[in-house]
Amino acid sequence: MKSKALQINIFEKRALTALVVLVFILLGFYGYFISKSIVNVIVREEINNDVVAVSSAISELEFEYIAHKNTINKEYAKAVGFKNISTKTFVARKSFAKLSLEN
Repeated sequence: MKSKALQINIFEKRALTALVVLVFILLGFYGYFISKSIVNVIVREEINNDVVAVSSAISELEFEYIAHKNTINKEYAKAVGFKNISTKTFVARKSFAKLSLEN
């Protein structure tokens, strides 16, 4: 009877030890995933700030482009040396790629 109680007691100690180890492992995973979530939120905020900065820079460049585009007209082109041409010549680019069924 005493050996049976001793065996049950050893089993309970092993089960308790396994449960304690499992709880610590789960707490470790919990801490890891919480820290990863916090890092991901911070990175997302930094990326959003970068997107805002890039959008602002693009808006400024678009405004500058429109301002320059509105200043270019025929008088400006003639002033910087462009001339009207009498005949238009078009150039066709020769394609080096050929489609063949014999390949």
